[in-house]
Amino acid sequence: MSKSTKVSNPNSKGGSGFIWAIVAVVAIAAVVIGYIVMSGQGKKTEHLAERETIDVAFESEFSDNAVTLRSADAKADAEVVDLYEDFSCSYCGQLAVNTDEQMQAAVEEGDLVVNVRTLNFLDRGSIDGHSTRAAAAVLALAEAGETDAYWNLRAYLMEDQQDIYNKWSNDDFADAAKQFGASDETVEKIRSGENVEPTNALATANADKLNTETGSVSSPRVIQDGQDVEVADINQWMDVVLG
Repeated sequence: MSKSTKVSNPNSKGGSGFIWAIVAVVAIAAVVIGYIVMSGQGKKTEHLAERETIDVAFESEFSDNAVTLRSADAKADAEVVDLYEDFSCSYCGQLAVNTDEQMQAAVEEGDLVVNVRTLNFLDRGSIDGHSTRAAAAVLALAEAGETDAYWNLRAYLMEDQQDIYNKWSNDDFADAAKQFGASDETVEKIRSGENVEPTNALATANADKLNTETGSVSSPRVIQDGQDVEVADINQWMDVVLG
């Protein structure tokens, strides 16, 4: 006599229990993944809490596709320049390291007014590139009038460019801004990425302006009266401009 094989109905109570077991495993996995993501958020910028920050004694005005750095006591004959920079440009980073302190002093003394014009041509047309997203974070601070946070975040993104290039999300930029004292409103604006597209348009306009005035787009550049400041070493541009 042959034995009959009984096939279980997957819709029976036994099958139902198996399905619920799978659901439970998936739910636990989701919780674990969520915990890992949440616990990891902010880890990339925790060290910024220990970083020495700089308090500046000048104002920043966001207009005409630029951040204008000007002392409240700027002299009537203060020299005015356009500084073009790209957050993916290593030479821009080196220029910031070498000259930001001198530039800050000259602006605070009222001898110099600087229009910082952000470029993103090194993103090569990608709106999600590092240059654009870094600029969006920094410009959000300038637009909100949070000058100290703007200056410190810009300095960090330039000085530590090699360590963070193409590794940060909007969350990371937002967390960094928070570490530098940005308001909750501005932090959330950075986190949402809502000003990334406008920043791309701004950077494109700056590139067009630079190309119209000089016939080429590159960085870093210091422009005065529509022409490049003539200097053998761009790190010495203030010596030429300020005489």
